Amino acid sequence: MSISVLLVEDDRDLIEELAAFLEAAGFEVTAAETIREAEALLAEPRDLLILDINLPDGDGLSFCREARRYIRSGIVMCSGRGERELRIASLRDGADAYLVKPVDPEELEATLLSVHRRLQAGTPPVPAQARPHPWHLDLERRLLAAPSGVTILLNGPESLLLGTLFGRDDHKARKEELVALLAAGEAGYSAHRLEALVSRLRAKVLGRCGLKLPLVSDYGKGYAFMEHARLL
Repeated sequence: MSISVLLVEDDRDLIEELAAFLEAAGFEVTAAETIREAEALLAEPRDLLILDINLPDGDGLSFCREARRYIRSGIVMCSGRGERELRIASLRDGADAYLVKPVDPEELEATLLSVHRRLQAGTPPVPAQARPHPWHLDLERRLLAAPSGVTILLNGPESLLLGTLFGRDDHKARKEELVALLAAGEAGYSAHRLEALVSRLRAKVLGRCGLKLPLVSDYGKGYAFMEHARLL
């Protein structure tokens, strides 16, 4: 049975070179050029993931950290950056190996086989349905994409609110901070107006796509977005 590999890389020439070599070696290779494409493809379990760090729509290291919570695929970071601190951070955040470009295809093949052998003795892959689909926010166009694929056009304050939450690792922000950010664009903004904004936004999303927006009050201190989310 062949080993399935998802190659996440935005250099098309490199994709073709590595895919051709690995397929000739017996691997089943699928390629993605962005994090968003990779997230969609990971709905189907993959044995191994080759992940670049610098991608058009985000940071591969952050994606590695997030994906590790939901998948049990082997992850091999493959980057042109070879700093010691970055290699250590990648391994701490869930990568199984780190290779520096330009990559020797034979070394990559050997690394993939080594990682796969180690995984065979470990836990089985997490079922695809256990991994949630993310919410996406396109700040430039003010478009919120729900996990169902439906998009919702946001106004300025709504986009600023969700953009602030999506841009943080914990997806949280204090109420006072959010009020201050919103007041920069509209004088006299208050905590009461923030609460009204959140209430309207929840109703708007529910009405447009039939899904409950996972935006919750953080014990009265502020707000938190409780599902997987990503900025574009």
